[in-house]
Amino acid sequence: MTTADDQDPTAITGEVLGVRIANLESVVQRANLPGNLEGLLAHRILADRHSSVVWNVNPMTPEWLAENRHRFVYAAGVAILGFGLTGFVSMESQTGRQYLSEGLPNLMRKNPFQADGVTFVNDPGQIIGLALAVNAVLEDVPKARPWLAEVLHDPRLRPATPLLGIFHHYARHIIGTPIGNSPDARNISDPVELAGWLWLAGLPGCQILKDPDELRRLRSRLISELVLNQAESLSAGRAALLLNAVVRIVTASVDDLVLSTSHVGVLLSRFGDAMRQWRHDGDNLIHPIRWLITEEREIQNILWLMLRPVFDDLVDEETLRKVGHSTYRADFGIPSLGLLIEVKYARRAADFKAFEKEILEDYVAYLIDNKPYTKLAVFIYDESASVQEHGTTRNALLKLPHVTDVVIVCRPSHVPAAPRTSRRRNPTAPATDESSTA
Repeated sequence: MTTADDQDPTAITGEVLGVRIANLESVVQRANLPGNLEGLLAHRILADRHSSVVWNVNPMTPEWLAENRHRFVYAAGVAILGFGLTGFVSMESQTGRQYLSEGLPNLMRKNPFQADGVTFVNDPGQIIGLALAVNAVLEDVPKARPWLAEVLHDPRLRPATPLLGIFHHYARHIIGTPIGNSPDARNISDPVELAGWLWLAGLPGCQILKDPDELRRLRSRLISELVLNQAESLSAGRAALLLNAVVRIVTASVDDLVLSTSHVGVLLSRFGDAMRQWRHDGDNLIHPIRWLITEEREIQNILWLMLRPVFDDLVDEETLRKVGHSTYRADFGIPSLGLLIEVKYARRAADFKAFEKEILEDYVAYLIDNKPYTKLAVFIYDESASVQEHGTTRNALLKLPHVTDVVIVCRPSHVPAAPRTSRRRNPTAPATDESSTA
């Protein structure tokens, strides 16, 4: 019989950390509503680094803009437009830009340092959204950015908390004005503040913590705080900072951590960032390089390159035991984690319903008496950009008790759509009769 004293403490840490991540995700999810300022701030912090959250914060729709037009003379409404124009470019961008150009001058005439403290400079979502807004309408309202820079360097700007000061630093970074002095990380104790400085330090051109040893110490302390502290009372923005920190720690310092299935999910969610370097040159080059993505096998190749440097025992096309007359192969296996990874390539919205059925069938065959495998993660590449199907499929599959992650990503915009073909299961998929087994 194994007692608590016999368990590997690092394994316990990994399990507890997974619970904390789930709690943080639930906090973010509560603010994941169209035009919700906290939700938009969380989306900005996380960007595409944590795709298990299916975002629903987009304010740039005709319905939302029409219903909320009265808000665009206030700082919060202007900030929402700033987030929308920056993160959700659409056919409504011109309308949003017009509303923003009308609302900003009114806001610029007001005193940002009210005696009662109720002002945009004391609200993280508003100050970040305003920084994005002045950049979005720089040509239409050229005086807006110098105005905000002056506000952010005004001696009356005295953040009530260190975390608010971090957001002031970020707002300065957005509009390209001097950020200010970085803190002594040794004096930081609050885990959200630690996460905030780690987030800010990881932004391009924002090297506020230059000592690698200091960064490592900060990451180590933050992991300890995440394991020991709860997250239920956090706002969505604060929870997003902690989630972002977890992703950065896993991907930047993975050798210093004990790997678990939660790390696999985090790495898979980084697919979008990894695809930034995927080559598809324009016609302006003499010899353009164009890496096409047309089928599931190519997605498997990319995932191998992402996962293999981290997991030494990663196996592709893992052959499992026979079930009846059929032999099954999982796309990837990580024996040390007891984890199988199934990869799918969606060409159209209808594929998601089919995937649910296929994965349920494979799930039963994969995890019955197939030691050491006891868990399954799913990765779906959506060629069709059918984002309306993502939440339904993800929620359905996550109800299966041993499915650890369902990561769904869309085709990057710089990669052209694959030619339309009739859908079929990938030729490398599990064999379903004995005559086709390996």
